[in-house]
This record gives sequence, C-alpha cells and structure tokens, in this order.
Amino acid sequence: MLVIGGAGLIGAHVAAEFASRALVTYHGAPVEGATQLDILDADRTRALIRRVAPGTVVLAAAEPWVERCEREPAATRRLNVEAARAVAEGASAARSLLVVFSSEYVFDGTKGRYVEDDPARPINEYGRQKAELEAIARTVPRHLVCRTSGVFGWEPERKNFVCRLLERLRAGREFVVPADQLITPTYAVDLARALATLVARGTTGTIHVVGPRIVRRTAFAATVCRVFGLPRELIVPRATDEMGLAAPRPRDTGLADDRLRGVLGASLADPASALADMRAREVAAPRG
Repeated sequence: MLVIGGAGLIGAHVAAEFASRALVTYHGAPVEGATQLDILDADRTRALIRRVAPGTVVLAAAEPWVERCEREPAATRRLNVEAARAVAEGASAARSLLVVFSSEYVFDGTKGRYVEDDPARPINEYGRQKAELEAIARTVPRHLVCRTSGVFGWEPERKNFVCRLLERLRAGREFVVPADQLITPTYAVDLARALATLVARGTTGTIHVVGPRIVRRTAFAATVCRVFGLPRELIVPRATDEMGLAAPRPRDTGLADDRLRGVLGASLADPASALADMRAREVAAPRG
C-alpha cells in the first residue's frame, strides 16, 4: 500500500492503521520513516507509483481549507485536482486500487441526509474541486471514493474543529460556531479502521465513511464540552451569513451511512463515544 499525504489528519491515521504494510509519503512536516514527495511533480509521482507498484494507493494529500479554495482557486486546484490526476494515472497504470477522500460539500445542502447516488451540485470552490476529484478517481478501473464529514481526532497541527475548539476554550476564550450547519461527525481513528476493512473486502465505488449521527455543529460543540469538561457558555452560536466567510456553505447536508453499515455490519462510533476515546488518547497525542 502507498499512502500519499501521511502528515495530515486522515493520512496520519490511515498510515498508523496500516503501519508496516504501507509506504507513506509527506511533503511539508516530516513524518518518521516516510518518503518526501511533492505531488505537484507529476512525473515523480507517477514514477514512484510505478516503482512501488502498490496494490492500493491512498490519496490523502489535499488542501482542506474551504476559505483558501474560494479565495485562491487556481493554486488549490493544482493540488486538489491536477495533482490528483497524476496520482490517478499512476494508479491506473499500476492496476492499483485508488482511494480518495471526498466531502459532503459536493452537495448543495437543500436535501439533507444525502446518499451515495444523489447528484453532486456543489455551491463553493472546495465542493467543485472535490466533485472533480471524484470524477478523476472514477477513471481508474478499481477505485474507492470515500465521502466523509466533520473528521476529527488528534493531529500534530491541531487544525480540525475539535482541536481548535479545545485550545480556545482551555485558554478561556470564546469560540464561534455556525448555528445553522449540519455535519456528520467522523472520528479519524474509526475512519482509518473502516477503510482497512473496506480495502480488505474489495469494496469499490462510492461510499459514505461517516459516523452514525447527523447533528448541528453547535450540538456537536456542546458534546465536546461535556466530554472534555469545558465551559459550554464559551461557545458562541452565530448564523453562517454573519460570519463573513468567502465561501458559501451548504446548510442541510449530512451523509447517510446505510451502505457503510451494510458492508461493515455495524456503525462507526457515535460522537460522544468517539470523543471519549479521543480524550483517553490525549496524553500520547503528538504536536507539531
């Protein structure tokens, strides 16, 4: 297995799950035992895949910041779309299974509880790039498009929603949370475990790899406070339209996990249980 982008939240957990079975790459922050790779170098990317000839290529490298995608579409597209095209070409030539990670932002947020076959209608640049990523992945004969939502867990750079909330509230500072957005919180540890099972069972196509509950961001933030023993009154609910964001956000989103449950035979952990596990792991969590 080749894991491209082992320094990020999803990539790091996938790399840990597959451990000695995977060759892991990184670009910016060094990862112990990993190989440095800039996937903007298409020739080197294809050459690496050709040399390794992996059974599975997991593409976890991406620009995940929705606001940057909206403000800098050309720059972010080079990574999220064009570089992904080179990875897909390499995976196809090597007859590898290509795994990519997409988002509920491929949908417009007018329906809610989206299933895998619902048509993609993105309303912001990030969603458009993810929709293009999905289309690129589907050009590879063996592919697995994992749509996910609200991924959280420990990561060195502490960029995800839960880590940022914890740091602000522990410092006694308020944290503004959109009051009108739905997410499907997904624990990165569980996502990686689920992926291992999906790959082992030969699952292909598109699947929503998400937790079992669709909740408002404010409700999820309140659960974080309860599990970690933090003051809920520091959470400041605010309408998305009042937050001065460049990228429009889909509101009534959320991803159905029916297909995932059918394959795994069970749901991923609910938010409270996942957060309790995250809290138990805090002592050993690395920092960037």
